[in-house]
Amino acid sequence: MIVAGGTGGHIFPALAFGRWLLDNGNAESVIYMSGNRPLEIEIYASHGIEPHSLDVASSPLAGTLWSSLRRSAWFFFRSFKDTRAFLRRERPDMCFLFGSYVSFAPLLYCKWLGVPTIAHEQNACSGKVTRLASRLGIPVASGWSECRGVTGAFHTGVPVRSFRRLSRQEAASDLGVKTGDGDIVIGVIGGSLGSAPLSALISKMSCGAGRTKQKRVFVVLGDQPKQGAFGAEVEFVGKRWDMAPFYSLCDAVICRAGASTLAELAAYGIPALTVPWRGAVDGHQEANARLFSSMTGGITWIEEEDSPKNQKSLEEAFEDLLEFAAAKSTQNGANAKNDFVNNAASSALWKFGEEKFGASTRAAGSFMNKFLRVTIMVLALNFMLMIMQTAII
Repeated sequence: MIVAGGTGGHIFPALAFGRWLLDNGNAESVIYMSGNRPLEIEIYASHGIEPHSLDVASSPLAGTLWSSLRRSAWFFFRSFKDTRAFLRRERPDMCFLFGSYVSFAPLLYCKWLGVPTIAHEQNACSGKVTRLASRLGIPVASGWSECRGVTGAFHTGVPVRSFRRLSRQEAASDLGVKTGDGDIVIGVIGGSLGSAPLSALISKMSCGAGRTKQKRVFVVLGDQPKQGAFGAEVEFVGKRWDMAPFYSLCDAVICRAGASTLAELAAYGIPALTVPWRGAVDGHQEANARLFSSMTGGITWIEEEDSPKNQKSLEEAFEDLLEFAAAKSTQNGANAKNDFVNNAASSALWKFGEEKFGASTRAAGSFMNKFLRVTIMVLALNFMLMIMQTAII
């Protein structure tokens, strides 16, 4: 069983790992569990998979203390009941958790039943569920060489999807964009251009020649925003789950610093300028970007013009990216026809699981008592707060 939900950053690595397990005969079957947000269902459907969806659409810890406590109590009983029925019906031999709030109930119930479980953390800063898993004695695999918040995590890398590499003409035709033979194609990943600085950069740089003296074409994953003026060299291709045409066409990429995106760019050798999202929990995108840059030679720019972490302006960083992409293209010319395939992280995660599966069942018997005590405390606190609220009113 593989549990992954919330965003594509959790789901795509899980799908890549599940595909690898089946292709290499390591699993007789793979079942998936997710939340029920439309985005989650859409991502799974794009890969021909129908996961078992828990009736959970957001984190139970979001909002005020009062609302989070009430939501947590309801989330706890609803998701636990559903998870219990699913596990009893499917009886999985192993469980891999890929983070997000969806993993909370499966984590506790698998621990309760003694199902061998591995938690995989895609970001350089561990999430709440990963930290809980570590404290409960469940082995943790990390996507990066650093995993803040968890001691003893084993670095496996982030599993990445495999794609067939298309010719430049095929990729451009599939995306519906026009490019010339000498054009530099820059992909942009990040919703509606990701941020105001990125939007301003693309609007400004689309018509300029720059240091490279070559025409540049921006191919943006997403729909064109209502505000902002963009030149003819900016192509919006909408939302896409099949990244083969995009990766095949792009000479370089400008993106946020989500773990799944960076892992794929690193695995396939695509130069990138990363602009971490400032609102990321615990600053995990900046940590991802820093490790990505140290590993690949990529360029990171913090979304503040006057940030002391920025040694150059965004325009200068962009020009450096283009020069880096041109040099890398010359070096990698012999591999231009190879497909986008890199199974190193999936293989390492499976080997880690083979070594650690027995350890995850330790103390399973005593966990039930601890679990019941925590449950009673949460319910008692929730009940007391309800009485206090009524008294205040």
